[in-house]
Amino acid sequence: MGKGEWGPWYAEGPARQHLERMADEQRRRACEQLRGAFVWSPAADVLELRDAIVVQVELPGVEQDRIVVEIIDGDLVVRGERPCPRLDEPEDLETDPVYRLVERVYGRFARRFRLPAGVDVARVGARLADGLLSITIPKACARTPKRFCLRID
Repeated sequence: MGKGEWGPWYAEGPARQHLERMADEQRRRACEQLRGAFVWSPAADVLELRDAIVVQVELPGVEQDRIVVEIIDGDLVVRGERPCPRLDEPEDLETDPVYRLVERVYGRFARRFRLPAGVDVARVGARLADGLLSITIPKACARTPKRFCLRID
C-alpha cells in the first residue's frame, strides 16, 4: 500500500450511503407508526377585537382539504395532517434526493381553543392564505351549540 492511499475516510462513500438509507427507513417507519396520533401542535395567535375573536394558525405546507375546523362543546378545534413526503427507495444516490436534515414536523396535528361566552358560531368564517389559517368568530349574545363544523373558503 502506497503512501496516501488509505485514510480514516477511505470507506466514507459506501458507509455514508448505508447510513443515509438507514435514516430514511427509520423516518419512514416513524411516520407510519404515528399515523393515528396527533404528533404536533401548530403555532397560533388569538386576538380579541371589539366585535370578534380572531384565531390565526400557522399551517405552511398543509393543503386546505386536509384541515378540519370544528366547534365542539364551546371549544374551537383545528386539526388535520401534513403528510410525510414520499421517500421511494433511492436507486441512484447521486440523482435522487437524500435528506441531510429534517426539522419540519409531519403527521397529524390538533389545536383546541376555549371560546368565551357570547360568540356567534353561526357566522364563523375561515380563510387559508399563504400557510396562515385565519378564523374569525363574531361576538354576539347567542348560545354556543354543542357541535358545529365549518367549511374553509
